[in-house]
Amino acid sequence: MEIIMSDLTEKILNKASSLMSLYGISSVTMDDIAKECHISKRTLYEQIPDKRTLVWKCVLFLKEQTAIEAKTLIYESSDTLDSLLHIYQHMRKHISDISSVFFKDIHRLYPDIEKQYNEMYLLQSKAFANFLIKGVNEGVFRNDINFSLASKAFLAQSSFIVKEFATKSDPQETLRMIDIAFIIFLRGIATQKGLETIDIFLNDNII
Repeated sequence: MEIIMSDLTEKILNKASSLMSLYGISSVTMDDIAKECHISKRTLYEQIPDKRTLVWKCVLFLKEQTAIEAKTLIYESSDTLDSLLHIYQHMRKHISDISSVFFKDIHRLYPDIEKQYNEMYLLQSKAFANFLIKGVNEGVFRNDINFSLASKAFLAQSSFIVKEFATKSDPQETLRMIDIAFIIFLRGIATQKGLETIDIFLNDNII
């Protein structure tokens, strides 16, 4: 669902998301955000009443931005598999750009937000399954796969791995775990035509 917000709120969320992604949540104060946005604390609190609300809105804002970028990549791709590979590459870069401290702070300070986000993520399985089914008609995904179950299984696995980001000391190790899960999933549902596309992409791109 598209988020409707004022220009000022969008400016606040954009700046707050950038700061928290870079330095972590606990290191960024409401004072910091007000100064970076060149507004008073009173104006900030008129838009967003407390830090917990700010964190939740930032999580939703980042999710919405990712969805918008994914739609663009789908439009520019040649087929479902091509778009999925580029979306993953794009999302992976987003994750790698976010400090592991951000994930640790969410896990430690806002477990309710972490839980809500994970529940939202898993609810995307139906839309993900319908998206994958398009690949069957394009000849890149097999027609003997239960995509409803496959999408649920992959989202559950990736959600678990991302949650590990909050406890692992080596973020690159977690990224490699996500890479492995994604490639194994794709290879498992791909036709020979799809496998060839995957191999070409992996040869030409660093994931």
